[in-house]
Amino acid sequence: MGQLIELLGSSVIASYIILIIFSLNMRMNDSASRYFQSTFNQRNAITAGQVIEYDFYKIGYKATGNKILQADSNAIKFVADIANNGTVDTISYYLSSKNILNTTTNPNDMLLYRKRNQSVNTTAIVSRFYLQYYDSLLNNLSYASLTSQTTRANIRIIRAYVKTELADQSDNSYSPMEWRKEFRPRSIQR
Repeated sequence: MGQLIELLGSSVIASYIILIIFSLNMRMNDSASRYFQSTFNQRNAITAGQVIEYDFYKIGYKATGNKILQADSNAIKFVADIANNGTVDTISYYLSSKNILNTTTNPNDMLLYRKRNQSVNTTAIVSRFYLQYYDSLLNNLSYASLTSQTTRANIRIIRAYVKTELADQSDNSYSPMEWRKEFRPRSIQR
């Protein structure tokens, strides 16, 4: 009888130990998955920011005449010699519609496009891309006024905001990552 109790007791203890190890393994896998997703999301935001930063500092570089051709809350079109090869390029940034990405469960996902002359590339998958424009006195220029080339010629500062989120929820959240930067391109300063 004593051996049966010892056998039952050791079986119960072994079951608890196996359950603890299994639970620990599941937590480690979940933690590693969240870490990977967070790292991917951060890299996506940083990559988008680096591409925008490279182009926005060159707005108007080696260009004459109108340097900013379009300025809106989520789109911009400007000219610059991006490659520094003596040829002035036309660069555009704009968003796709939200329903274009049906491969993700995130309803906010959109593609951020970068168009250089006739070549269109996807810069990143973002949930928000937002631009604000200011004149030399730090007055916020309204989007309605930016339909006029005269007002666009007064732009001296551009603030860019990019928000990326995971394609699928993790812990009931899409784990947003934000990137913000203020640009004062030399070629549009007077």
